[in-house]
Amino acid sequence: MKKYYILSMILFLPLTPLSVVTSELETVAAGFHVHAHAHNDYEHERPLFDALANQFYSVEADIWLVDGEILVSHHAGNYEGSLKALYLEPLQKRIDQNKTIHGNNEPFYLWLDIKDGSAELRTALHELLKNYSMFTIFTDEEIKPGPVTVILTGDAESKTAYVEQFKVRRVCRDSNYYKENDPKADHRWRWYALNWSNYIDWNGQSAFNEKEREKLIAIVNGIHAKGKKVRFYATPETEAYWDLALNVGVDLINTDQLERLNRFLAEYTP
Repeated sequence: MKKYYILSMILFLPLTPLSVVTSELETVAAGFHVHAHAHNDYEHERPLFDALANQFYSVEADIWLVDGEILVSHHAGNYEGSLKALYLEPLQKRIDQNKTIHGNNEPFYLWLDIKDGSAELRTALHELLKNYSMFTIFTDEEIKPGPVTVILTGDAESKTAYVEQFKVRRVCRDSNYYKENDPKADHRWRWYALNWSNYIDWNGQSAFNEKEREKLIAIVNGIHAKGKKVRFYATPETEAYWDLALNVGVDLINTDQLERLNRFLAEYTP
């Protein structure tokens, strides 16, 4: 009878939610995980927390303005939740308790893909982000680093208008197109997010053509020479691509397969 009593006690013990942020965060050596980016992160079972559990340093959320609230979804409708509840509140809580995301001083990136290009969304986002102390702050004169840096991607006109509209910003922006004569990095435009197939012809399966390798290296080096960083999206989900990306200096590796990339990076040897 005693055995059954103990078992029943265990079964009815209160469970700690997976998404609860612990009060003490064990320091995690960054290693190659600093290059891990969760594409469309909100589509995972536990948005943000699955990425954090797999030691990712970058996540992406698509945003829309609906009845005055910024919601997250790839398409209009069927929203996964609010930007505030899914990302801003849990990230700030982690920072408040641990002063860090992964127990070290490596930056964490929150990419916001603007799907709704309205001026109202820009204003709402600007006002929302002002409520949080964790963000890197950009002005045209200086950058004040914070534990979390927001990067605007998506709608080209809207992200450009955002960084021109506000003098004090908790975001910088990317471009989804690369040209050799693009200007050097400033405090507004600091990243590229490029569609892989628009620049490189390789599916991650066959042998990688040396001419394509030279083209990729030229793009990455050209971007870095401008003081900017780059990630590619719609990339092959293969270890061959991941190895290539690390070798040529791509700053973030785009994936939907969090656990696979986590294992690859943990075992990676240059």
